[in-house]
Amino acid sequence: LVEATNRNSSSSLTIKAYWNEVFPSTPMPNAIQALLPSSTNIS
Repeated sequence: LVEATNRNSSSSLTIKAYWNEVFPSTPMPNAIQALLPSSTNIS
């Protein structure tokens, strides 16, 4: 997960999609959001 965040912003979309698939009722923790590129807007 951490390695994937260092690639580019499209990787962060993959991370968000993965998170929503595995944890559909759980918001992404701030600690994980902080690892994503700042241009990524998570809702």
